[in-house]
Amino acid sequence: MLLPLAAVACGTTSEIQNKSGGVIDARIVGGSPGSIYLASKDHGKFTMRRDDIAGVDFPGNVLAGAGVALTAFGFWRLYVSDTPCATFGQVGSCAINVAPPIAGLLAIGWGLYTYVRANRAFEDRSKPEPDQVMPPRAPGPVLHLPGWRKPDPFAEPRP
Repeated sequence: MLLPLAAVACGTTSEIQNKSGGVIDARIVGGSPGSIYLASKDHGKFTMRRDDIAGVDFPGNVLAGAGVALTAFGFWRLYVSDTPCATFGQVGSCAINVAPPIAGLLAIGWGLYTYVRANRAFEDRSKPEPDQVMPPRAPGPVLHLPGWRKPDPFAEPRP
């Protein structure tokens, strides 16, 4: 079945394409009016300006589509098959016919949940704007505390 492959391919992270051509695979946590807050295993928590975003592929859409196909296939099998589920000996054939629609409905539910959650987090603008990046300090004189030079233990002793 292709459902486990679709579940792995479409996890809970979004693919965010920036205008410079790069792609970031991260979970959308929330947003502010000018930025979105992201989290990933590789980079930790970070922000990205909304102006720099070219497109977003939200998670769950592939999984929900695969769930629709699997549910339709499962219900079609239930409609055309003549497998009765009346006796205990027919549990195996009954489970084979009932499992695809149940798995498909679960995939639709999980896909829609992850899609709606990521979409709401992307549309969220309630968090405060992140602080501006501080400019680097200009190099200044190096300050040393008194006694910063230790005596050399291998130097010649003073006479």
